[in-house]
Amino acid sequence: MKRTYLLINPSMPALSPCKTDTFMGRTTSLIKHLLLPFAFYLFLLSCSKTETAQTEEATATAPTELKLTAEQEKNFGITLGSPEMRMVYDAIILNGVVEAPPQQTASVSFPLTGIVRSINVLAGSQVGKGSNLATIESLELIQLQEDYWKTVGQLTFAEQERQRQTTLTQEDVGAKRKLQQAESDARVLEATKQGLEAKLQVVGIDPKNLKINQIVRSIAVRSPIAGVVKMTHATIGKSISAGESLFEIMNQSGARLVLKVFEKDLPQLKVGQKVVFTEGSATITGLGNNFDPTSRTVDAYANLNGIRLLAGQYIHGKLEASPRQAETLPESAVVRTGEAAHVFIKTPQGVYQPIDVKTGVTQDGFVEVIFQKKPSVPIVITGAQTVQAELTKGLGEEE
Repeated sequence: MKRTYLLINPSMPALSPCKTDTFMGRTTSLIKHLLLPFAFYLFLLSCSKTETAQTEEATATAPTELKLTAEQEKNFGITLGSPEMRMVYDAIILNGVVEAPPQQTASVSFPLTGIVRSINVLAGSQVGKGSNLATIESLELIQLQEDYWKTVGQLTFAEQERQRQTTLTQEDVGAKRKLQQAESDARVLEATKQGLEAKLQVVGIDPKNLKINQIVRSIAVRSPIAGVVKMTHATIGKSISAGESLFEIMNQSGARLVLKVFEKDLPQLKVGQKVVFTEGSATITGLGNNFDPTSRTVDAYANLNGIRLLAGQYIHGKLEASPRQAETLPESAVVRTGEAAHVFIKTPQGVYQPIDVKTGVTQDGFVEVIFQKKPSVPIVITGAQTVQAELTKGLGEEE
C-alpha cells in the first residue's frame, strides 16, 4: 500500500480559520461590486435595442402613401386641383357700438314753464323737421305777449314825443335837453321791443303774425330735425320747467360706428379700410387722438355702408388689414393634425401622398397655404379627409 506524506515547513506560517474567512468575504464583496454595475449596463443595453427595434419596425410599417381604385375615388368624391391666387388680408378683431353724431341727435325742450296739453308722437315715431310733437300752454307765454304789446305802445308814444321835441327845439320853444331825453327813451324802448321779439321767435312765434287783440295761450313744440323719437318724457297735464327735456330725436341715417382699436393694431389702421361684420360693413373715416391707458385702446370712427343700425347696438367685426396676393386652397383640401397641417397630392403613378404645408389666414372658405416646394402634381381639393381616414385605417390594420 502506497502512503502519502504531508510535509510541513516549520518556517511557513499557518492560516488560522479567522483569517481564511476574512479573505473569502473580501473576495465575494469585490465580485459583487464588479458584477452588479456590469449586469445593469447589459440590461439597459438590451432595453434600448428593443425600443430601437420597435421604433424601426413601426416606422417601417407606418404607411405614408395610399393607392385607390377609380371606383374608390368616385365613391370618396375626390376632386383634384391646384392652388389659386387670391387676395387675402390679416383680420384685426374690433368691437364697438353704433353711435349717432351730435348733429344728428336732438333733445327737444320748451324755453318757458308751462303745462303739457297734448302729445302727438310716441317713442319710435318717425318725424320730419318741424313736426308738431306736443302742445304746451304757458302763463309765461301770455305774459311775454303782454310785455311785447306794452312796449310797442310805449315805443309809439316815445317816437311821437321825439318828433314833437325835435319840432319844438327847431322853433326854440323848448329846451334841447327834453329832446335828448325823448331820443333816449325811444332808443331804450326800441331795444326792449327787439329783445321781446327775439324771445317770441325762440318760443316759436313770429311777431309779425301777432295781433293785439289775440293773445296766444298755447303753442306747438316742434322737432328741430328729421328722425325717430327715441324717448319721450312728456305726459299730458305735466307741469314742466323751462328747458326741461320733453323728447329725444335721433336721425338714424347719420349713425356711425365707434370702434376700440388696441395699441398693437394701430400701425395697421388706415382711413378707407373696410370693417366687416354680420349685418354688413363700414368704412374707416377717422382715428381719435385720445389714448385710454386703462384699456390700451384708441377710438376709430367708421361710416356704415348702406345699412341701418340702431344707436347703442353692439358690433363685433373684422378689419381687413395688409391685403396681399397669396396661394390658397379650399378649406376642404387642408388636413389639420394639432398645429400641423398637410395636403394630399396624387403622383403620376396614381399614389396619394401627404405633404406638409404652413397655413396662413382663412377667409371666405379658402386657406392661405405656404409650400416648402410647390408640387407640380394635382392636389386633392375635396375628399382629403376621407383619404386621411383611409391612410389612418391602413396604419391600424398594419398594427
